[in-house]
Amino acid sequence: MAKMNFNDYGRAMAKYNSWQNGILYDLCDQIGDEERRRDRGMFFGSIHATLNHLLYIDHRILGILKTGQAEPFDARTVMADDFETLGKMRIETDTAIAEFVDSSDHGWQDDIRELMGLDGVTRKLPRQLFLMQLFNHQTHHRSQITSELYKMGLDYGITDVPLTPDLPL
Repeated sequence: MAKMNFNDYGRAMAKYNSWQNGILYDLCDQIGDEERRRDRGMFFGSIHATLNHLLYIDHRILGILKTGQAEPFDARTVMADDFETLGKMRIETDTAIAEFVDSSDHGWQDDIRELMGLDGVTRKLPRQLFLMQLFNHQTHHRSQITSELYKMGLDYGITDVPLTPDLPL
């Protein structure tokens, strides 16, 4: 097997991300709307709000990846108020991520994006870093949700990247 390059990384992580989101949404479906919306003291309060946040940030990062730009950040953005729509949007977004990394146009990888951090410092960053951030951000907040699911007696199962089914390598 050949060594992985950045394109392989993107494809592998998109597949992993979709797999993990499928497991997450299946488990969240089992607990019902009341439990998904219960304030659990998480950073965004509820599981439902955290799922919304993940979807919102994925759309923002995809915008940066595709165009180098993003709309102004609004932490109050609600992508979908009902779980069924949120789940459909999750699948559509995961598909868009997979299509983006599978594209034959890799010119975006050579671009730099200026980003002002919460500290007010503007940094010049490679756009590749934003793809890494997309997957890192997903893992961070999925782990918050899986911790809450575990407290409810639901076993999330395997999260190891090398065990992703049908890894595209």
